[in-house]
Amino acid sequence: MLKRHLLLASVLAGTFAITACSQQTEENTEAAVESAGDDVAANTEAAAVETEAAAAEAEVAAQNAGAEVAESAETAGAAATDALENTGDAIADGTNKAVVNTAEAVADGANAVADGANDVAVDAEQQY
Repeated sequence: MLKRHLLLASVLAGTFAITACSQQTEENTEAAVESAGDDVAANTEAAAVETEAAAAEAEVAAQNAGAEVAESAETAGAAATDALENTGDAIADGTNKAVVNTAEAVADGANAVADGANDVAVDAEQQY
């Protein structure tokens, strides 16, 4: 009978040990799940912050690119305006020179005609 009692006591002690171990395992599992949940939440929040920062950087880069394009267009427009103005000036200068040269040629021609007419008049007087 003593052996039975010892055997029964051993079985009960083993059952209590398993139950206590199971309780501790369950608590450890709950703690691990809770810790994993906290880690996932922290990582998700960190990823959201990084994504927001990347979006802000992309927006700034897009604004800078837009400003550079606008500035380049403004510079190109100013250069085109200057080139057009210079072309207009060159045409005006060329036209003025052509008009002056033509006027000089006409004046020279008129003087030659006048000299010729004078020579004809002198010859006519001498013959009569």
